[in-house]
Amino acid sequence: MVQSSPSTDRSSPLVSIPAFDAAEDPDLGTARPELLGPVPGPHGVAWVDLLARHECPAITARRARRAEHSGMAQDPLVWERALGSNVWDPDGNRFVDLCGGFGVVSAGHANPFVVEAVRVQLELLVHGLGDAFPSRPRIELAAALARICPGELQQVIFASSGSEAVEAAVKSAVMATGRSRFLAFEGGYHGMSLGALSASHYRPGFRQPFEGVLGGYADWLSFGVAEDDLRRFLGQQLELPAAILVEPVQGRGGNRCAPDGWLGMLRSLCDELGVLLIFDEIFTGFGRAGALFQAGSWSADGAVPDLLCLGKGMSSGFPISACIGTDQVMGAWGLSAGEALHTSTFLGHPVGCASALAVIELMEAGLLQRASALGDWMGESLRALAARHPGRLGRVTGRGAMRGLEVLPAGDSVGLCRRMLQRGYLVLPAGLGGEVLGFTPALTMTRAQWDGALLTLEELL
Repeated sequence: MVQSSPSTDRSSPLVSIPAFDAAEDPDLGTARPELLGPVPGPHGVAWVDLLARHECPAITARRARRAEHSGMAQDPLVWERALGSNVWDPDGNRFVDLCGGFGVVSAGHANPFVVEAVRVQLELLVHGLGDAFPSRPRIELAAALARICPGELQQVIFASSGSEAVEAAVKSAVMATGRSRFLAFEGGYHGMSLGALSASHYRPGFRQPFEGVLGGYADWLSFGVAEDDLRRFLGQQLELPAAILVEPVQGRGGNRCAPDGWLGMLRSLCDELGVLLIFDEIFTGFGRAGALFQAGSWSADGAVPDLLCLGKGMSSGFPISACIGTDQVMGAWGLSAGEALHTSTFLGHPVGCASALAVIELMEAGLLQRASALGDWMGESLRALAARHPGRLGRVTGRGAMRGLEVLPAGDSVGLCRRMLQRGYLVLPAGLGGEVLGFTPALTMTRAQWDGALLTLEELL
């Protein structure tokens, strides 16, 4: 007997999308902060003590190192549970997450519709067999991505993280062109695995210890470089690059938008020269920056890349990502002869695919429109706040629900993040020098939660 897909026989997805003006309710994740004691509390500190004994010290910064390098003289917050835009620590303190789990929880933490899709899939099939034997959710998600992605993006390679999606795009470009160099941009961040790190310019210190094995296959120009300068640079090279790799909105680089007309210029230039265009939309995809994807939208001048990298908000919390390309580019891999040239143990993980299918259903049921309302209000309210404090706040960056607020002087951003945490709001610095407060909340955040955050921020200036 064929079992039904986990995407059927569930309650309406609309139930899982709180209204923008929804009332405060901790049971829905729409509440403001509630602090019961110090942050972090004794239980949280005890957990961090245990972590410090058993995790590589380079991963989670502890009090002494934070004080020395960033001025944040406190241990990191341990997360106990989360719902919607609320996060609780082991001491019962409730916070509002303005980071959205690094922009991942598009539908909110533990969205009931996504959780139900995962639960149903867990009862059917937890793990498949990578490239050898496909699962039904993997097939359904591949078809769904081909349906919703713009242009002729029709063939997908699944992965587990954003870095892996970029690796797949880089390999695909090499296969399709026979060339091995890439052009990327200053401030760009594409991941921490060796291939993705080679193309990342953000924080050169990330690359420095590994220069001997990175290969140096990427060159960088300024983000928004003029067409004449770009043509001049390419004309000076012995060989054209395989591809140009770009974030339509630079995430860790400070939520910086590409200049008007620039992405369209890149598309035209790539077509003229026979160079592939890769959009890294791991951050901007799935409604984060005001459209389902920047690719094909007005903000990208209608430009559609040859390869599109997706992740983060694609599943609202489960580790899955994808690189989707045109038939022509992906066809350059050739037919599998039984041993895939590119694969991984968890390729197209059934549970990850089920969660991504649920997110797509939520987007089509109204989450995308909900995200647009939030993003418009975020931009309007941040610009008004900056106008009231011209000596302390500078430019507002970004698009949709992916915004940045420049802090003056730049070094004060870290201190503001620390003080916001002490008031129950989670926010992190962004930008090349950490000069920007980055805001990428769940797309289900309410007006009251956002307004409360900005009111608190203004009090702390």
